[in-house]
Amino acid sequence: MMESTNPPAQSRAGRNHTEVDRLKLKSAAKHAAALLLGILILNGFCAWYYNPAPYEKSPDRATDVVRRPGAVNAQAKEGIGVHRIDANGYNNPAMGDGEAVAVLMMGSSHTEGFNVPEGCDVSSLLGEKLRAAGREGRVYNIGMSAHNFKNCARNLANALERFRPTDCVVIETSELAFRPRAIRRAMAGKGRRRKATSVPLPALLSDRPLSKRLYKQFMGLMNAEDEEAAESFTPKNIHMNDDQQARYTEALTAWFTQLSGTAAAAGVKLVIWYHPRLTPTLDGGVESDAQQQCLACFREACAAAGVVFVDMSGPFLDAYAERAVLPAGFANTALGVGHLNREGHRMAAEALFEAIEAAVPGEGARP
Repeated sequence: MMESTNPPAQSRAGRNHTEVDRLKLKSAAKHAAALLLGILILNGFCAWYYNPAPYEKSPDRATDVVRRPGAVNAQAKEGIGVHRIDANGYNNPAMGDGEAVAVLMMGSSHTEGFNVPEGCDVSSLLGEKLRAAGREGRVYNIGMSAHNFKNCARNLANALERFRPTDCVVIETSELAFRPRAIRRAMAGKGRRRKATSVPLPALLSDRPLSKRLYKQFMGLMNAEDEEAAESFTPKNIHMNDDQQARYTEALTAWFTQLSGTAAAAGVKLVIWYHPRLTPTLDGGVESDAQQQCLACFREACAAAGVVFVDMSGPFLDAYAERAVLPAGFANTALGVGHLNREGHRMAAEALFEAIEAAVPGEGARP
């Protein structure tokens, strides 16, 4: 005799399975909602903590790339600053109609000035000083992250043509030592250019603050090598005999003469300013990373090429000796490490103002 099935038992089992599935689905939905909420919270935090304005291709190659015009750049991981990008893609207040550029500032993220509050960067402070001295025109900042001296040198002619300063063009450098091959390539207009992609993801993801921060962390973990940095000596590896020092000075002189000629053809004076890194020592002092032989070559080459050279080594060391002030580092970073702080920008603006007042006529001589 066949066993009869039990419909009530089967019905209960079916209901139990349905209830279990419903609970699983509910649990999955809760986990998904918690994950989404966590992402939104992190993204909101990164919007303040690290949210660099995206890069775009530069239409005129005044710099390798520009920031997205009108975007907001915010960061608080090294210093703190919130800045709105101008219509040209740089960190400046909006330009007035017909306002002329007197001084064009070129350089790296130090010149770009995102690590200090708006108006506290070297370009803004220099502009205030020049206006107070009766100079006409404005100081215009086209500093751009990862644009070292070689990048600026390659872009000099385009930058002068695009912005047409009337008095001078100022290029920042934290490097003093360049391989001969790097100098030859720079003089020929060759070298690696910065790409216009901040995060290699679709725009929907690449524009999110959290995506930018995670990508930055990932690249830091990968320890990606900077090809441009690899072209430069490190100070500890440098020691030149008299003949090598003379040849290095000769190479720099040829390079700077070319750059000075480009500036002169545009009717302006070329100014180069150098800032060393100061490292605190165990005895309470500081040590500069400036390689003195290279610094001497730089100074001699600038003089021979008719370039105004501003060396911040003395002002930085004096400031520490007199007031225990370091030009770089912030309350939220290691001591003396990283970008120029407000004191560093202020000291640089003072030194540049004095040099420009002494060496550069107040009215442009553009043909």
